[in-house]
Amino acid sequence: MSEEKKKVVGKPFAVGNTVGGRTKGALNKTTKFSREVLSLALAGQEENIREALEKLSKKNPEAYINAVAKLLNYAIPKLQSTEISSNGNTKIEITLDDSMSVDDLKQRMAEMEAEDAEFEDLDE
Repeated sequence: MSEEKKKVVGKPFAVGNTVGGRTKGALNKTTKFSREVLSLALAGQEENIREALEKLSKKNPEAYINAVAKLLNYAIPKLQSTEISSNGNTKIEITLDDSMSVDDLKQRMAEMEAEDAEFEDLDE
């Protein structure tokens, strides 16, 4: 029993095999159906939704803001903060303010790229 071979049924997948399965981002049948039903239920209700939000804003402004904030998640994707680092050792921080123009920003980025190129030359 120590050296028994396991019986392989069919062909085993090779490493990195990408054949089969759903493509990335594809919806399963239930999710797709649910979204279609919800879309049909809300079709033509834009005016009613707008009026309900207007009434809510007059009656309870805090609830109105919460409702709009929840609806925005479906209209505008949330942005993630991103930390850029070089080899995990150096933290790069860029601070923007109203006084910095687009040209100033481009110039600063070019300077940073030049500094980065100097470090790459040292590594070679």
